[in-house]
Amino acid sequence: MNREATFLHQQQHGKPLFSNVLWSRPEQKNTAGKLAIIGGSSSGFNSVSETYTAANQAGAGTIRVLLPDSLKKTLSKFWPESEFASANKGGSFAANALAEWLNLATWADGIILCGDLGKNSETAILFERFLEENKNLVTIAGDSLALALDTPTQLFEQNQLTLVLELDMLQRLLNAIRYPMTMRSDQNIYQLADLLHALTQSYPWAVITQHEGFFFVAYAGDVSTTPKTNQSLLAAGSAGSLWRIQQPAKPFAAITSGLYDLTYKQ
Repeated sequence: MNREATFLHQQQHGKPLFSNVLWSRPEQKNTAGKLAIIGGSSSGFNSVSETYTAANQAGAGTIRVLLPDSLKKTLSKFWPESEFASANKGGSFAANALAEWLNLATWADGIILCGDLGKNSETAILFERFLEENKNLVTIAGDSLALALDTPTQLFEQNQLTLVLELDMLQRLLNAIRYPMTMRSDQNIYQLADLLHALTQSYPWAVITQHEGFFFVAYAGDVSTTPKTNQSLLAAGSAGSLWRIQQPAKPFAAITSGLYDLTYKQ
């Protein structure tokens, strides 16, 4: 790839790519977006906690959290604002939790499926049915995407979708959809940008990932990089997704600005 490729946009401290978007976000909490976070199982809920914290720090308006009721005894006293839906015997969300997922999605401006959902066929079916019926902005982060990779057809037409992926999960996605390009163990940032450029021209997704000290955002063929310090990819996904919720007409600019704000906000 030519390093001067017009689709690659690099921002750095003091030089945001979209300063107009950066300074025009909602200032009042009641106009800063309604975010739903869904995740967790009896095996863990760290991704839910991290997503909640990152979204708060990024300036979310109102946040609601939905967990399987296998965690109710553990969390209800310490996290009183959390809500619970049916769990299966394995401690993950049961198939009949679909109504609660969809009701929450109807309330929200956007949803983050943040991970720790467990690995079982019942939750995978729930996940697939939710993607089929939900019409709102949705972000898939952490290990959540693994639930969809056996039958990824529901992902193909999801133009309201943001994927927050480590590179190994990105490779699994490429394999699942039989994409003609592949990851290389020694690829540099320009080769990754080339791959993300091609992928998001082929599919209507926004993608957030990280490589060699940079966060990457890709959408509709455009790719941005933002230097990272100690922020996690999940925090970047939470911030970027929230900014997309707040400025949905400008997905690429909004997500890229969210990562600038996360990295350089003092």
